[in-house]
Amino acid sequence: MSTSQTLGTPPTYGRINANNSTAVNSKAIADIEALAKTWNYREFERRAWAGQSVIWGGSSWEAPLIRACGTIPVPFGLLWQTDSIEAQNVAESYHQIPSEFCPMIKAMIGRLHLNKDSSIRRILYFGSTCEPISMVLEYARHDNYEIHVIDAVTSFRLEDRRGERVRFLVKELEKAAVWLTGKPVDQDRLRAELRFKNKVNKKLRAILDLRLKAPFHFTAGPTMRFLNGANSYLGNPERYMQILDQAVAELEVAAKTPDDRFYIPLVLAGGAAGSPRLVDAIEESRGAILGFVVLSTTDFREDLPPLEAMAHYLFDAQLKGELGEGAGASATLRRIRVEELIKKTGARGLISTFVTACPYGSVVQQMERNYFRKIGIPTVGLEHSVHKEPPTEEQIMKIKTFIDMLS
Repeated sequence: MSTSQTLGTPPTYGRINANNSTAVNSKAIADIEALAKTWNYREFERRAWAGQSVIWGGSSWEAPLIRACGTIPVPFGLLWQTDSIEAQNVAESYHQIPSEFCPMIKAMIGRLHLNKDSSIRRILYFGSTCEPISMVLEYARHDNYEIHVIDAVTSFRLEDRRGERVRFLVKELEKAAVWLTGKPVDQDRLRAELRFKNKVNKKLRAILDLRLKAPFHFTAGPTMRFLNGANSYLGNPERYMQILDQAVAELEVAAKTPDDRFYIPLVLAGGAAGSPRLVDAIEESRGAILGFVVLSTTDFREDLPPLEAMAHYLFDAQLKGELGEGAGASATLRRIRVEELIKKTGARGLISTFVTACPYGSVVQQMERNYFRKIGIPTVGLEHSVHKEPPTEEQIMKIKTFIDMLS
């Protein structure tokens, strides 16, 4: 679309509004919203009380292994989905954690303490993501949670991917399976899980590619809902896959009819931009988020034994900066992925987000700001809390000013 097109009346975007409806008549959006409502802590606790194996964590690249072990991985994000301020207050008052510390870490510590008598008593963690989470694990041990850590292993250069590193990670995954079930993982079941995950990634990529031609059918809010299920499947893999099929079918139809409404294409790096109201502010200013760094471009190899395929997947994702490690080599590599997305989507600006008081996120954001300014890509940084609270007027003004500048 020509950037010289005259700005007209702001378009109707079909974003999520106060009553959770959308302006776009989309069965896929209605279905993903309905499924997401079932994806909550109470439901997973109910399953655990019913005798199913349920753990905290294991919902990223390692999720196929957890499911192959007959276990439900509950994302850490559900620890702050509800009553996060109450949980944070517990961390500050009971555990004496300073108020200036990362709200995500405080919410995790407080929620696990408040839920110490719940039915979900085990935690799985991959030790290469966020160092302050070691505090979460230590406090959880005091509350008698059972914890298993997949030892950190990294390969940020091709020459680092020696056979012994692959074998080391395979052994770590074998240990995780035994911790979960008392026996080795069923190789055939794990292979099927990896194939399913590859199919999910393929459909999500199709959705993002089709949105380049139909950016107003699914706006940022609904699109992020699809992406949020990439590893957890929102607790129901079969239903989630059906909804993805419906979404692809809708977009294939929408993409056949060009939409001439004006918009500013943008890339979002760092995950969700906090409150849904911030996403509304982006779209009210005629911004359209077309690139998302959160979706992996890596697939599990199907020509290798499944545990070895998982090891190679991890290393491939690290080389692309797609796993969310907060600083160092991964942060440097992530900006390469961001630059690819900018070129692919024709984005005229980058929105880089991080959680308030996260030292790693602030480092990544500063690195990206410096890099993209040098190559002429306008960048705005947004910090946000994990709490479901409305954005400040300053945040809204910041994003609107940024998009007005791009106009």
